[in-house]
Amino acid sequence: MEAPREEHTETIRRIRTIIRTNQLTAGERIGTERAIAQRLNVTRSTLRSALDAMERNHEIVRLIGRAGGIVVSDGKIVRNIDTIESLPDIARRQGFTLDTTVLSATLTTCGPSDARHLGLQMGDPIYRMSRLRRLDGTPLSLEQSTLPAALFPDLLTYPDFGISLYGTLNTRYDVDVSDAEETLETFEASDEHAALLDIPTGSPVVRIRRDASDTQGRIVEHAVDLFAASRIRFTLKATGYVRLSAAG
Repeated sequence: MEAPREEHTETIRRIRTIIRTNQLTAGERIGTERAIAQRLNVTRSTLRSALDAMERNHEIVRLIGRAGGIVVSDGKIVRNIDTIESLPDIARRQGFTLDTTVLSATLTTCGPSDARHLGLQMGDPIYRMSRLRRLDGTPLSLEQSTLPAALFPDLLTYPDFGISLYGTLNTRYDVDVSDAEETLETFEASDEHAALLDIPTGSPVVRIRRDASDTQGRIVEHAVDLFAASRIRFTLKATGYVRLSAAG
């Protein structure tokens, strides 16, 4: 049941007051739904209605995982690198509209790098695709993926493969991506990347290299994603402390 308009508006005002009073900045956590509802003495349904509106305005985002909760936003999309979640799902949950343009998609054969990352032999068939993602109409990322063609026959014939690749692997081939090894680094955008991402040449770009595996341990994707650094924020939760061994 939707909260009365006055209660909805008042709840939003009080959440904004918490943000302002505590001088919370983008990326900082306001709290969990339960904690905020108890603090404001409102029902969870009333709170969720207010949060829905604030998320649509990109004032807050709701993060999942052990470090999840309600987080102050500055309009950047937030990706938690502790979890595996598709970009369309992340955008949808955070109130953004994500559009995808498939720049290229071909069936070809793998070279040394693809063979190494995908655990294939030189010359084995692979799909190679490149996609441009736009967030609320603004270019966000360039995604280049290679996949073993033997695992996914006729992949390129499905009209939805470019919109949600992992979703297509799940619905069409009953394959769930369950694990990924990722490497993040930054560099300056080239003329080509800058033109596609609509940023000045030399602007910071975040590059993520990813090898993704399914529940059977098979490597199903090698990807290189390029994000306009000014339009995304990454979060993670680190636990434990790794002590370097002095042993030779």
